[in-house]
Amino acid sequence: MKGKLLACVLLALLLPAGALAEKTGFGLVAGGLYPIAQDDQETGKTYGFKFRFRIIGPLVAEPNANFGSYGDVQIAGVGSRDGSTFNHYGLDLLLGGLPARIGPKPYLFIGGGVYAIKREGVTTANKSGWSFGAGLAAGVMKMLDIEVRGRCNIAAWDNSTSKKALSVTGGVIYYFGKE
Repeated sequence: MKGKLLACVLLALLLPAGALAEKTGFGLVAGGLYPIAQDDQETGKTYGFKFRFRIIGPLVAEPNANFGSYGDVQIAGVGSRDGSTFNHYGLDLLLGGLPARIGPKPYLFIGGGVYAIKREGVTTANKSGWSFGAGLAAGVMKMLDIEVRGRCNIAAWDNSTSKKALSVTGGVIYYFGKE
């Protein structure tokens, strides 16, 4: 709960700066969540929201919050195991994908944030992490983008290990603010 509150406060603080810069976008995304090298997780789902605004030149900032959960898994000799939740809140920096433009807009991104990973019966682990990936936004109107994105998440874990996941999402972004 504290993590969600912190994410909302950060978004509220960043929005006024984005609104002054140019058009600001609000987006919703959903898709699949795929564990990387984790035999105790199955494919799951993820959804989230984000804000997008241009900083300078081709650089775009994107504060975001994503909520995901892995599917339950059957482990031979052990039985069924519940999937973990995999939530993250952070800031992505995009190269490309300029807001409020018509046409195809490919982009690359790198981001950082806080990852909240929880499994039933185990305490929540809030760890730092980072992500990178690529996407393609298609400006169907000046104020509306349709988007697909691939993201690789890497969250710190115990004993210098990490939890890794790939998410593939689709979504829409609506732009508002001054021209």
